[in-house]
Amino acid sequence: MDLVLKAATLVAIIALGYLVKRLGWLQGADFRVLSTIALRITLPCALIVGFDKFEIQPSLLWLSLFAFVTVVAGQVISWVVERRWGLRAQAFGVLNVSSFNIGLFVIPYLGAFLGPEAIVIASMFDVGNALSAAGVGYAWGLGLAAGRKPSILKFLNTLLHSPVFMTYLVLLLLGLFRIHLPGPVLGFAATVGAANTFIAMFMIGIGLEIVLDRRSYVVAARYLATRYAVVALAAIALWVLVPFSHMEKVVLTAVLVAPMAAMSSGFTAEADLDVSVSTFMTTFTVLVAIVAMPALLLALG
Repeated sequence: MDLVLKAATLVAIIALGYLVKRLGWLQGADFRVLSTIALRITLPCALIVGFDKFEIQPSLLWLSLFAFVTVVAGQVISWVVERRWGLRAQAFGVLNVSSFNIGLFVIPYLGAFLGPEAIVIASMFDVGNALSAAGVGYAWGLGLAAGRKPSILKFLNTLLHSPVFMTYLVLLLLGLFRIHLPGPVLGFAATVGAANTFIAMFMIGIGLEIVLDRRSYVVAARYLATRYAVVALAAIALWVLVPFSHMEKVVLTAVLVAPMAAMSSGFTAEADLDVSVSTFMTTFTVLVAIVAMPALLLALG
């Protein structure tokens, strides 16, 4: 019951954002303001607090590598599939098709179903997921959207200007060397970061358009089909090719059906792409995950 309530809370916050927009208290254009606050302020603070409580285990970095390869492979596949629709379609695919919402969604499920070990496995997956989505995908997607010619220097410059990526990178290094931030810094980060879940879900509701034109539904379905094809291929590779333990395979299979990362819609707004399709896809993947994740955990034991 607790799991259902937590998932329902996320959906309710999205619905609240949508209702506020329909009432005219906020406009769709306010999505950019909220995404800026989330991506540059509350999310980095939430990460600081989360990493301080989480001990990075070097022996489990293979899980992070699996996540990194999975997400980047999804970005490449989407880039290939979308070539016929142009650079901006490719950029949208790179930014939206291949990322996973671990912290807001997966951890509550795994903690209740499988306990602390599952949370560690999912958290190590999230390290690779974040570095690839907020790093490679962010820099690549923004470059494609802007129509820039491929350039290593421009790619690295965009990468280094990603607050989420740089936060993850610094915290990863601090974690590997067992360095903890001072108490006052953590106290400030905890206060600010506590708002991240609400703002991240609320901004999705602000950007959400339930009633889209027919073309937008077709576009969303195309990207979602690519996403779940990548998920299926990753799951098959996980069980057939990757020498992880049974517990790790069970947890990672559940993680693969997690919703899109909330930051994807923020990146979409930053790239000046179709936020309404992105938020629709995010909401759809949340609804799918509510059913699929516990079903997979129960089926796989």
